[in-house]
Amino acid sequence: MMSRTSYYDTYQDVANSVTVIMLPYNSSTSMMIVLPDERGGGVAGVEGSINKDHIRRWRNSASKKYVELFLPKFSISADAPLENTLKEMGITNAFENNADFSGISDNVKVKVSKASHKAALSVTEMGTEAAAVTVFEFIWYSRPPTVRIDRPFLVFILEKSTNSILFMGKINNPTAM
Repeated sequence: MMSRTSYYDTYQDVANSVTVIMLPYNSSTSMMIVLPDERGGGVAGVEGSINKDHIRRWRNSASKKYVELFLPKFSISADAPLENTLKEMGITNAFENNADFSGISDNVKVKVSKASHKAALSVTEMGTEAAAVTVFEFIWYSRPPTVRIDRPFLVFILEKSTNSILFMGKINNPTAM
């Protein structure tokens, strides 16, 4: 587990039994971690009810709080085939022998044999440092609240200007990372 005490945008959604913490990722994106409460329905309960309005409300309701954050190092990746999706969108000729990719090659006939989307997210001490912001350190007379990401959670990478979800994933066993 990595730990850091700093200011983070956080939100406690009592109605949906989750804690949300926003971490700076880079200048145009942020990482949203959605941690279901221990007494709630867990990740499965959140997955079953989450929608874009929840994510928008969580992002807009999060406010800066000084917290002690414990976050596991983790890495997730996904590989999704796109051939059927592209064909459903009407892009069919690209996969056939009569595909016209003359702008790519005039000499050799070319067609698409495989289309896939690969995504990966890795969070380590180095990534945390790279996304760090300047903060002032204070001496507190009482300990700040603790957010411990030690049970299954959801993670989203959000683009700031368009409010788009660029990546979403689920970590089932953060203590095994």
